[in-house]
Amino acid sequence: MAEPSFKELEHAGWSQRAGAYDTWFSHITSQANEPLLDALGKHLGGARVLDVCTGTGYLAAAAAKRGALAEGLDFSREMVERARANHPTVAFREGDAEQLPYDDRSFDHVVCAFGHLHLPNADQAIAEALRVLKSGGRYAFAVWRAHPDGYFQSVIDAIGRYGNTDVGLPPSPPFFRFGDPQEAERVLRGVGFVDVQTRTIDLIWEPARTEDLVEWIYKCGVRTTMMLERQTPEVRDLIHTAIMQGGEARRRNGTLRVPFPASIASARRS
Repeated sequence: MAEPSFKELEHAGWSQRAGAYDTWFSHITSQANEPLLDALGKHLGGARVLDVCTGTGYLAAAAAKRGALAEGLDFSREMVERARANHPTVAFREGDAEQLPYDDRSFDHVVCAFGHLHLPNADQAIAEALRVLKSGGRYAFAVWRAHPDGYFQSVIDAIGRYGNTDVGLPPSPPFFRFGDPQEAERVLRGVGFVDVQTRTIDLIWEPARTEDLVEWIYKCGVRTTMMLERQTPEVRDLIHTAIMQGGEARRRNGTLRVPFPASIASARRS
């Protein structure tokens, strides 16, 4: 029996985490909603907007609040069901970002919030976004950005310092690939986009407990959770401790403020 692929593991993991994503992660990623929509243009009234990798639907719902005819798509049936429950007036469907189930030039704008690192072929997903866009339509996506103070970097560093990263998982895309403005622009222009723009944004999480810094991984992380579960208990404890100590170092006036540095890239179909 063949080992599951990266895509299969991501699909299974996010399908299991639809509820936890809503509780633990959506309030972080939703901080990018307004900047992403701003990147499409100030006036979205009546525009047909597709939210790819919609998760539990908050970005599509934010577009609808601006008057857009918004639709969300996700590869996880469980995510789609929760999105429909959260936002019953917005359309959601199950589908593959790398093979969008829409005709050419169907949408005025396309957005994607933090979906690229979960795709085995993000370049193909970007080309698909171009395909379904009308002439003059804009595409905007948010991704995580490498930063020494960022939460994800602290987790990666802790695993690298104490653990074993070669634990038999299939290869994954580089985590911060599209957080590099030059790489984002190279790929966008390479598939045919023009008028590429990038900017950085800083998302913040204020967890109630230091232990939440570790629990968050098991609630919201797919590949990272699998990597931690394949460490020895002793090594796993060392990694947990390092993550919590790093978080405590950021406590100010009794409050934990955990940075999630991000980047937004946008471009236009000519």
